[in-house]
Amino acid sequence: MRRTGSGHLGCLGLIVLCLPLALAAVEAPPPAPVPGGESTYVVKKGDTLSGIAKDVLKDPSLWRRIWEQNPFITDPNRIFPGDTLALPGMQPAPPPPVAVAPKAEPPKEAPKEEEAKAAPPAPPAPAPSPAAELPAVSPVPPASQRAIACSPVLMEETAAITAGIGSIVKSEEDRLLLSQEDRVVVGLDGAKIPKVGDTLAVIRVGSRVIHPRTRKSLGRILFTLGLLEVTDVRDRTVRTRVSYGCEPISLGDRVVPFTLAPFPEDKIARPAARQVEGTIADSARHVQHIAIPHLVFLDVGVSQGIGPGDVFAIYRPSPPAVNPATGMEIPIAPDRLGEAVVIRVTERTATAVISVSSKESRPGDRVVLSQQIQP
Repeated sequence: MRRTGSGHLGCLGLIVLCLPLALAAVEAPPPAPVPGGESTYVVKKGDTLSGIAKDVLKDPSLWRRIWEQNPFITDPNRIFPGDTLALPGMQPAPPPPVAVAPKAEPPKEAPKEEEAKAAPPAPPAPAPSPAAELPAVSPVPPASQRAIACSPVLMEETAAITAGIGSIVKSEEDRLLLSQEDRVVVGLDGAKIPKVGDTLAVIRVGSRVIHPRTRKSLGRILFTLGLLEVTDVRDRTVRTRVSYGCEPISLGDRVVPFTLAPFPEDKIARPAARQVEGTIADSARHVQHIAIPHLVFLDVGVSQGIGPGDVFAIYRPSPPAVNPATGMEIPIAPDRLGEAVVIRVTERTATAVISVSSKESRPGDRVVLSQQIQP
C-alpha cells in the first residue's frame, strides 16, 4: 500500500460535499410533505412569516403557528434566506391514483377494443409509508469515515493532557517519522491492556483554545495522527502496524483505544424542534478566514443534545443603520454565512465541517441549530 504521510488538511480532501443543503441564493422548491401533517419550506429573499402563511397555508394569521413550530427563530420579524421551516397544519398530498377493478355494472360508454382486450388491472398498491413521503435526499456524510477518524477534537485541558494508555517507544527500522504500514512498538503505562486485532489511535495534544467571547479556555486540541492495528501483546509491550496515517507519527506520541461515534448515514436531518445557539470558537488550524472545507470547533456538545449529523446555520450580526431623515436606528438582519455539519462531539464541544459557505466565517460568528438528526 502507498504510505500516507500527508497533513491533516490533506486528509480532509476526502470530504464529500454532497449534503442536501443549498445556498441561500437558490430558490427553494415547493414545500414537501412530511409525516405528521407537516411540510417544510425553504425561505427565499423577501419572505416573511405572514407572507409564507398567506401563500402556502392560505391564511396569513397562521404566521404565529409557524413561529411556534420553529423554535430556532428568535425573532419572528427576522427570518433569513436558506432557513428551512417546518409548516404546521398541512396534510400530505394524497398518493397517486391507482388502477382499480372495473365495477360490475356496464359502462356508460362502450369500451374501446384495446381496453376490452387488456388484462384485469393489478390490485391497488399499498399507501406510501411516511418514510416514502420524505424529501428525496441522500444522507451522505460530509466526510469519509477515515477523514472523520482523523479529525481533531477539543477536550477539557486535563483530560487531553492525561489521555492515553501508552506511548510509541520504537519503530522496527528505527525511523524518526512514521507513516502507513510502518511497524511500531508501544510501551503501556495504563491499566488497559489491548488485545491482538484491536485498533488504537495515535494522538498528540495541541494548543489551547480561548473562547472569542468569554476569553476563557475551552480546552486543548487533540489531534489524531493515525490508526494502529495490534499484532502482538507481550507483558507491557504491544507490537502494532500503522494501518492508516493522518499525519507523520513520531516516537513519544500517545496512543488511546480507538472509538468513534459513527456518522448517521441512514438518517436525514429534520428542521430543529428546539433552539440551540453557540459560537465558532476556532478553526482546527487557527485559520481566521473560514470556508469550505475547513474544520471548526463549536462551544456546544453532548450536554446540549448535539450529535453527529446535526446542522448549524452560521450568522454574523449586522450593525444597525441610521435613517438620515429621522435619525433613528434601523435594525439590519444578520448575514447568513453558511452551514456547518457536526462530525464529532465531546461533552461541551463539537467538531464540525463547513459544508455551505456564501461568505467567509471567522471565530466568534454565531451558530444556530437549524436541522437535527431525530432519534
